[in-house]
Amino acid sequence: MSISKEGVKDKMKDMNCVVLNVLPEADYAKLHIKGSESFPLTQKMDEFVLGVEKKYGKSKFFITYCAGPTCNAGPNAAKALKEKGFKAEDYTGGMSDWSDADLPTEGTQAKVQAPVAAGK
Repeated sequence: MSISKEGVKDKMKDMNCVVLNVLPEADYAKLHIKGSESFPLTQKMDEFVLGVEKKYGKSKFFITYCAGPTCNAGPNAAKALKEKGFKAEDYTGGMSDWSDADLPTEGTQAKVQAPVAAGK
């Protein structure tokens, strides 16, 4: 029920894959996997699942993630989706694993890229 960072990178190339950061929006704004979307996990799992279905439909493949291996939001979100018939896996390594591997991130705490020289 989990996927590796290599698996996430590979699946992100597929237009039918949606990577969901299930942490609160404030955490998403600070740092998230580049190309992922913010969809915070709520206390009511049914509301979360219905929200995902309403926004994305049920035919896509979903990868959920949160802060890292000690965070339960990602696994709980994937489990809730799977129980309702969605194709979903959790990226257990989460933001800490992704960031430690220097993979592309976005947000106010993302590592700053070197500026492009003017005129180029």
